[in-house]
Amino acid sequence: MVRHAAAAFVVALSLAFAPAAPVLAQTAPTAASTATAATAVQLPSPDGRTIDVSVWTAADEQGVILFGHGWGAQPAAYRRITDYWVAHGFTVIAPMHTDSMQHPRHAEATTQSIFITRLVDLGVVQAYVKASHPGKPLVAAGHSFGALNALMEGGAVTVAGPQTDPDVKAVVALSSPGTIPGVVNPSSFTTVTVPVLMVTGDADTVPGFVTEPRDHRLSFDTSPAGDKMLLTFAGGDHSLIGNADAADFDLIAATTLDFMRAHALNDPAAQARLEALTAPEGVTIERR
Repeated sequence: MVRHAAAAFVVALSLAFAPAAPVLAQTAPTAASTATAATAVQLPSPDGRTIDVSVWTAADEQGVILFGHGWGAQPAAYRRITDYWVAHGFTVIAPMHTDSMQHPRHAEATTQSIFITRLVDLGVVQAYVKASHPGKPLVAAGHSFGALNALMEGGAVTVAGPQTDPDVKAVVALSSPGTIPGVVNPSSFTTVTVPVLMVTGDADTVPGFVTEPRDHRLSFDTSPAGDKMLLTFAGGDHSLIGNADAADFDLIAATTLDFMRAHALNDPAAQARLEALTAPEGVTIERR
């Protein structure tokens, strides 16, 4: 069932996402890909919109990833990592939200409406995923704003209230935001009990919004201990998932895959690799 925000939520958003504040603004990661093109799916939204969804189907599908792009970005910008996941058995399903610069109704979107339409999008796409891929383990993943949405699916409570999807087995959060005044508070992640892998860097800032890279640690530091993992890359910025060098990208890709296999597919070999993983120079690995 699609969940709707209350009037108080709209008021909080109007304060948090003031037009002058570049909240979660970013440069979308770039990615080149030779993989099969996505299947385009259009889903009707209860608010009268059409939700454009990209579906990359794994040939040997073992699980499904519901992926959220960052503010202003688009699903295709993340093909570098999503192609890897698809090649290794995870179908990726990614809606294009109204904040995307490529969205046909982008000019109509406001900072007050974008969060709400994202929640509507997620509710609709979750229902689609479960109907079209029944019984498949579900992972919530995303970058920046999309990482916050994934954490909300995993149990984080924002001013919108609980948005938990009980079918989510694990969360992969790439450069998620920290606190957002009026929306995310220091206790928002204390209800995230599912396994979470956070990937960030010590230069991961968002000008005008996130000035301290350590803010991205909030979900790792404040969620209940148990199956939480944090990778921090020296020099990694907010577009790390797109601009990481080959060695760093290989580590991110392999670790995210093992994390999903371990916690969504109950793969003991993947769990053993995660436990044995050691940090190369320039990378810090933390576990709780």
